[in-house]
Amino acid sequence: MSIVDTYDSGVLRFRLLRITSSCAQHPTITLTAPNGTVIVGGGAYVDWRSPPCAPPSAAGNLLTAMYPNYQGTTWTVASKDHELASPATVTAYCIVAQMSNGAPIPADHYRVVSATSARVAHPSTQAILPDGFIVVGGGACANWTGAGSLLFASYPTPGLRSWIGAAKDHDISDPSTITVWAIGLRETFLRRFGMVVRLKEMTSSPPVNHPNISPVTPGFHLTGVGARVNWSTAGNLLTACFPQDRQTVIAEGKDHRIADPSTITAFAIGF
Repeated sequence: MSIVDTYDSGVLRFRLLRITSSCAQHPTITLTAPNGTVIVGGGAYVDWRSPPCAPPSAAGNLLTAMYPNYQGTTWTVASKDHELASPATVTAYCIVAQMSNGAPIPADHYRVVSATSARVAHPSTQAILPDGFIVVGGGACANWTGAGSLLFASYPTPGLRSWIGAAKDHDISDPSTITVWAIGLRETFLRRFGMVVRLKEMTSSPPVNHPNISPVTPGFHLTGVGARVNWSTAGNLLTACFPQDRQTVIAEGKDHRIADPSTITAFAIGF
């Protein structure tokens, strides 16, 4: 595990952490937060194009999971190839937080909730925080059992009260459920210190086979990131949704075997 960035905002101190899996057709890895910190947001990047893991003719490896546990102490990511063998590595990124004096965030001011959808070809649902909490991050996991269900969306709602996740089977039927997590901090706790959570979003243009966008928000202190591929026909799936540093979001997608040029929307949450 490595530290990518460290930054303070108000009374909170943040660290952006990263860990990469070994090469596999279905790579996965879990990052454990340092003692005294909790995870406020995160993402994942599947590197399906870089040798020696990925061959020059790599078909693609697609995200299926990026999510916290209920205590906010681990962040798990996973991906898979689909129909064609395409080994890759997957990297977990997560932002952890504690008080700037080194103390843990009080437990009653931090919350992780989840919701699971019905089993369908294109599952989607949203996790809604209790009253008094505001979204700072979130995640999703496609609970596939057959050929695979692949993420195309994991992002916050405009009012920062919930988190939405969506996935789809692709070319081969595999009805699945999806579990979505929302991570929140208590608003009265933040207001006491003059801290206001902000949301920014940006969409790529024009539609392309492998959409990508990397908005930079100067002065922003990220707590979480999200992405949504805006596909219209066969499908375009997520391959990257992660914080590159305290102010930059990376979001990437790709169509797979069947052309479907699309746009992608990146979401940045922070102070």
